[in-house]
Amino acid sequence: MEDAHPQRGDRIRLSVGAWHEPHEHELDVPAGWEVHRLDPDDGPEVDATAVDAAFAEPQGTPPLREIARDRRRAVVAIDDITRPTPVARVLPFVLRELEAAGLPRSAVTILVGTAAHRPATPDDVAKKLGPEYVGRYAVHMHDFMGPDIRFFGRVAGGPVHLNRRFLEANLRIVIGGVIPHNETGYGGGAKMVVPGVAGKLTIAHFHGALPPRPAGRLEPEGGRLDRRAWAEAVARHVGVDFAVCCVVNSRAELAGVHVGDVVDAHRAAARRAAAVGRTPVPAELAGRAAAVLVNAWPLDTDPIQMAKSITVADKLPASLTIAVNRASDGIFYHGMGMGCGLHVPRLLRNVPRWLASPRSWGAWLQGMAKALPSPALAGRVSYFHLNALSWDAFESGEGRLAPRAPATGDDDARLLVWSDGFPAWGFRRRYRGGALYRSWPELRESWARRAAAGPVLVLPCAPLQLLEVR
Repeated sequence: MEDAHPQRGDRIRLSVGAWHEPHEHELDVPAGWEVHRLDPDDGPEVDATAVDAAFAEPQGTPPLREIARDRRRAVVAIDDITRPTPVARVLPFVLRELEAAGLPRSAVTILVGTAAHRPATPDDVAKKLGPEYVGRYAVHMHDFMGPDIRFFGRVAGGPVHLNRRFLEANLRIVIGGVIPHNETGYGGGAKMVVPGVAGKLTIAHFHGALPPRPAGRLEPEGGRLDRRAWAEAVARHVGVDFAVCCVVNSRAELAGVHVGDVVDAHRAAARRAAAVGRTPVPAELAGRAAAVLVNAWPLDTDPIQMAKSITVADKLPASLTIAVNRASDGIFYHGMGMGCGLHVPRLLRNVPRWLASPRSWGAWLQGMAKALPSPALAGRVSYFHLNALSWDAFESGEGRLAPRAPATGDDDARLLVWSDGFPAWGFRRRYRGGALYRSWPELRESWARRAAAGPVLVLPCAPLQLLEVR
């Protein structure tokens, strides 16, 4: 992919289509607008020698081949296609270490940690693992509402239900991407356990009962038990033997890898991600900006992930936000209802089942005990416990609004989204006050009508960027 910096003053060149025909696209802006592209500090792609060095000197643990000696069954939990993690770059090093320790291929399971996302397709798996590994190792999809969920116990007041394949292994390895995350500071690390391979009740507790850790924050505020801290407590209690934490740059390349202890390696990777994503913004320019344009790359596969880019735009005072989101997957699904709103028929169906399950309402009571006295958290606890939707139910059509052509919205809309893949019904449910466009010229014309010409700040890889206004 070519360098994205050279461009005319009235045009913007952006990377789009992560995992699905990635390429660069050039967009023209309305007449009279000043384009100010705000690139992150970024970082180069690391080579195989650097990855090899990381595995030779892990952080907080012995080398993986030493840990793996005398172990009989290994599980490698990886993140799914909603994340840009280049698993194929690091997986060969993990498998090499296991082979050196004497584990045969038949003793290694790769578990796709989908949390409450849709199951991965064979094409997704091939892209994540690399086609050379497809068929050579057993690959299983996590299902947060499926029959493989087992109750492990309670950790720090929360119920722990995890995938049995993860629990039954006596060597547990996780591979995840460490990028800014609105609820856990950064992704990756222990988040590959909770919510990555967790069951419904555990995910409900994680998302509902505990306060978030804002994007870019390394440690909890005041030492409180937040979502990241609880996920790490669970990972410690269950036992994660080795973590591979990957950092990506603006081109979705591997820009850093830190391995070893599930917390130590994660913090090192988070510091690298902070350096890669650091984006200085002059305060004078931020104050003059009339619009912010955020590109959802490299999280522009799953439509729901666009929320992470919108959150970045919200940190700037401009009154108009334009989002570019390929949403290549075209599937607006999150099994815990993230971004989907309350669906009354689903609620009516779920309540009787919930009442009939002492474990379910017991977990709800535990969550409420953690959430109170915060009304917002108490509401989230109930929402996540009662709003779960299985993938099978979603495929049957449950929870979707009636199809309708995407409306351009009225002139009061302050969020304009250009996407050829975002389902119109999902957009209406998630962004009721926004306007969705399939045609860039139509969006550009609407943009020109809604705001007087001025500076537009362009964030070319918004989900990776950490703004520093100064």
